[in-house]
Amino acid sequence: MTIIRLLFALVLLAPAPLAAQAPAGSRPPAAPAAAARQTSFAAQMLAGSWALRIDGTIVFRFDLEPDGAGWRGSWVKPTAFVTDGALFGSLSGPPVVQRSMSGRTSGDWAELTFGDVRPGAVPDIFRFRLQGPDRAEMIYAETGFAPFVLERVDAGTAPGPWPAGRVYRREGVQPGTLVTYNAGPQTTPRAPPPRAQAEVQGPPAVEGR
Repeated sequence: MTIIRLLFALVLLAPAPLAAQAPAGSRPPAAPAAAARQTSFAAQMLAGSWALRIDGTIVFRFDLEPDGAGWRGSWVKPTAFVTDGALFGSLSGPPVVQRSMSGRTSGDWAELTFGDVRPGAVPDIFRFRLQGPDRAEMIYAETGFAPFVLERVDAGTAPGPWPAGRVYRREGVQPGTLVTYNAGPQTTPRAPPPRAQAEVQGPPAVEGR
């Protein structure tokens, strides 16, 4: 991992000394080929396993793999959960693994789409961008959620455990569309994560964004 960090730093910082040596007013425009190589390197660094950790607990894990010019991967998540982007509640195990149905590259971003066969459900779309050798930004598309920060983890790192009744909070984050998921038998109605005080009724829940 130390070698990866050094390579990341060298590739991103290498152009700076060269530019500093050129006299003022005579610096050549940025070379498109060099910029493309830098973008490609950053994109390739996304390959691997990434975890969403809240309050010290891994909620999701994403495994990203290059697939030609695009991407494929898997989403490891609780059997059931409810989230508005600020809070995660009603988490239960065991973790389930879902493979992506499609993936693509958009500049520095890798995008994965996960299908949902439940009636009325719509696909879940996630976009990932490298922010450092062990840090990535993730956007849960079409939910209104604030971007998530992911950390690089070893392949096979297990999410959880999720004690019954535990709520995981992202401090300072505004809630978005309520998302619910349950891959197990539905025995009781799902409820949104409990909040500290009453709030104005938000948009309706969406199953399988």
